[in-house]
Amino acid sequence: MSQTDALNQIKQDALDLKSSLNSLKENFLELSSEFYKSLNEARGLLSNQNVQPPTVNEKEKCQQKEDKSVKSIGIFRSCFLTKNGTPRQPGICPYARGSLTITCFNNPEHSLDGLSKFSHVWLLFLFHENGDYIPRSKVSPPRLNGEKVGVFASRSPHRPNNVGMSLVKLEGVSGGTLFLSGVDLIDGTPILDVKPYITVYDTPSSTPSAAPWITYPPTKPLTISFSDNALSVLAQLKYASGENIVLSKRSLRKKNCLRFFRSQEELKQSISDIILADPRSIFRKKQGDTTFSFPIDSVDVTVKVEGVFVTVVDIGQTEYVRGLLKRAGS
Repeated sequence: MSQTDALNQIKQDALDLKSSLNSLKENFLELSSEFYKSLNEARGLLSNQNVQPPTVNEKEKCQQKEDKSVKSIGIFRSCFLTKNGTPRQPGICPYARGSLTITCFNNPEHSLDGLSKFSHVWLLFLFHENGDYIPRSKVSPPRLNGEKVGVFASRSPHRPNNVGMSLVKLEGVSGGTLFLSGVDLIDGTPILDVKPYITVYDTPSSTPSAAPWITYPPTKPLTISFSDNALSVLAQLKYASGENIVLSKRSLRKKNCLRFFRSQEELKQSISDIILADPRSIFRKKQGDTTFSFPIDSVDVTVKVEGVFVTVVDIGQTEYVRGLLKRAGS
């Protein structure tokens, strides 16, 4: 047999083998379909036999189990509309305000009775915009520029359970609404619980310590400046009143009107606080991201980065921010 004949025979054998495999695959799928069909029928027959209606006690247990499910206790409003630009920790931006209106009780003001005697509160909340991200045992905190540590040694939002906790300042209580500052949560965050901060219980009895990357982060400090255009816009904006008020849907859509910040100085300082904490992700830093923007309150802030020098180039209410405000008021 020549070499050509041998190759042709091998090709024919391969085709025959492929045909046999396809036939086996079809038979397998057919048998598999019949198997699961029979299995479902068997399950249906079993479920219809010896099934007793639930007793009153069983119904009560089911109801109690449902009542204990985790749910939001109210509506949270914030000067931060998206994750982009929101501080990663509370207190970074002291003028960042928010409010929580309790909705889980028929008489919400009763649930807040006595809370105004405290200066700070803990907010337990859900990281509701994590999406389908699968938590990992090791993460890369922004302060470490890509170096990884265990997820439980970090404040990463991507955790086995998407639960967060923030310590914020309580500015006041009115009816069923708490007014807060130093927040690090975006508008609409599901709040699970509110607990008063109690110094004698919440302050460690011994001197606390932190990892070196917290005390001495391996990142270079940034120098911030504002362009003449940005300063001009800051001077022209209409700022919120000095009173704690619950925002209406109409107030969310007023043009060039700040909802939370009460003066030019507050907004300028808050923009600086956000930039100093560098809201960019590790990926964007490595890509040499020189221009980025973030929404705050009712304006969009555009920033240009050149090494450690950062310039606030523009401040304005863009169509993007208007869309976010419309969604927040819906």
